[in-house]
Amino acid sequence: MKTLYRHIPIALATAATLFNMPSESLADDATPWALKGSLVLVDADETFSVDKPTGGELFAGGVEVGALFALEYRHSRHLGFEIGIGYAKTPDIDEELDNGDTVGEGPEFVPVLAGLNFHLTDTDKLDVYIGPRAAYVNFGSFDLELDGESTSYDVDNDFAWGAAAGLSYRFNESRWSVIAEVTYLDVDMKITEAGSNTSTISEYDPLILNVGATYRF
Repeated sequence: MKTLYRHIPIALATAATLFNMPSESLADDATPWALKGSLVLVDADETFSVDKPTGGELFAGGVEVGALFALEYRHSRHLGFEIGIGYAKTPDIDEELDNGDTVGEGPEFVPVLAGLNFHLTDTDKLDVYIGPRAAYVNFGSFDLELDGESTSYDVDNDFAWGAAAGLSYRFNESRWSVIAEVTYLDVDMKITEAGSNTSTISEYDPLILNVGATYRF
């Protein structure tokens, strides 16, 4: 999977040249801008963990819940450019070796995304699209209560490549549509205890499921 995503930068550069090529225009009543808002579920590929100062590990698991907002400009009927930002909080971190009690909240997941959408249908009512994505992912830091003491951890921000596929359904002649979309990002999470040179790296690689609405203007 990671080998595949190494080719995404080339795909982005190639696809970007389509903006300068002749293309079929939008319908007369269509507008080039669309604002998207959606609830998201983030399912990480690999559960991340941190080492306890006194030995053992702490794990975070489960699905994250958050929101995503995006703005798309339709260059033509079949090609659009999109930017967006999302937010989700990683699940609570549980102590596996003791009684499973929560010892703190995990880092935030804040991707800033940009990409192209290739719209595959010729109708304004039902729109199916796919496209590559590039993202800068912010994780930040977090604190855990370990063995009666507060321990801080830093998570490196990282660039990510990925891809998205989705569909939208427009209500009659309304400017509103409902959307469903899935996005995959290839990104690692590097966690370092404050004051330590030892890091834990997890292949975070989230699958992001979006359900929401689009307003065209």
